[in-house]
Amino acid sequence: MKHSEMYTNILTAIGLTKDAISVYLFLLRNPNMLPAHIARETKLYRVQVYKATAELEEKKLILMSSQGKRVTYSAESPTRLEQIFHEIEESFLDTVEDMHKEYNAGGTKPVVSIHGGEQAIRDAYSDMVHTLGKNESYYRYSSVAHFKKSTHVPRGYEVTRDRKGLERFVITGAKNNPHTKRLGRSVKIVPPEYDLFQDGINVLIYRDKVVVIDYVSDTTITIKHKVYAEFQRKLFKLLYSKL
Repeated sequence: MKHSEMYTNILTAIGLTKDAISVYLFLLRNPNMLPAHIARETKLYRVQVYKATAELEEKKLILMSSQGKRVTYSAESPTRLEQIFHEIEESFLDTVEDMHKEYNAGGTKPVVSIHGGEQAIRDAYSDMVHTLGKNESYYRYSSVAHFKKSTHVPRGYEVTRDRKGLERFVITGAKNNPHTKRLGRSVKIVPPEYDLFQDGINVLIYRDKVVVIDYVSDTTITIKHKVYAEFQRKLFKLLYSKL
């Protein structure tokens, strides 16, 4: 894909019109241009140029300078595009979080779903951090056997988790677990003689869901049921308190 096509795709994704994209890309390479010059080089009518510059000004993607009675235009730094992206990302995550709340609002019968593949595991972690609200807690039986952070954890997971201040409580095994020190006081270790958590099975408990993750077969089993989730949460807390 050519650079110009990539640029156009990115600028389209943040909501710019075709004319505004043409003007911005021209000014990116040619600063301090008069409207007449912009129109001539972009092959737009003068009225299209003014509409495009107004659109870019609204998104703070254009700079105006006065040269006597004349006004020239330059493109704002692409750093502003990064800011717009982060604003869109924040809005997107907040909207998805609201949709998760609506999705989880109704229903009392158990709903069981099974999914396969590494994407299914990423989806499970993503659902957890977006379903939970700020400062809420989740509970995890954690196995590092066959766990691959680079492919099993979704991009932005830790950022979202920390931004929302989620509190985690973890029960895991000591054998071959490099994460026990890093997790600190929130982690409890099962004595090695019980030989638990070496089979690649992870369990997440949050809100009204219990998710079983099998890292060996890349499979997730999600049970959505408020009473069952609360039952599993009580069992977790009981074991947690005894370790």
